[in-house]
Amino acid sequence: MDHRNRPPSRDDAPSPERRKKSRPGPPRTLDKVTAARVRLIVWCKACGHRAEPDPAEIAQRYGVQTTVPGWLVCSGYGSRDVDMVVTGTERG
Repeated sequence: MDHRNRPPSRDDAPSPERRKKSRPGPPRTLDKVTAARVRLIVWCKACGHRAEPDPAEIAQRYGVQTTVPGWLVCSGYGSRDVDMVVTGTERG
């Protein structure tokens, strides 16, 4: 595809129409994540270990006011270089 002839995107638009990214808010605490009944999918960037921890169990272990990034550590490798996805679907 010739990129010079591609249709314009919103990112190419003048500044008033340009996508605006909101500033990130404070990290979520485990009580909020548990109440939202979301699913966490976490993986280690160093070793590839993947887990789907239960937020309610983690809240019992670390306390409900613990921030989500505060307890993330790879149980297989010990690394804090992890990534996470939060989905709206409940655990199966």
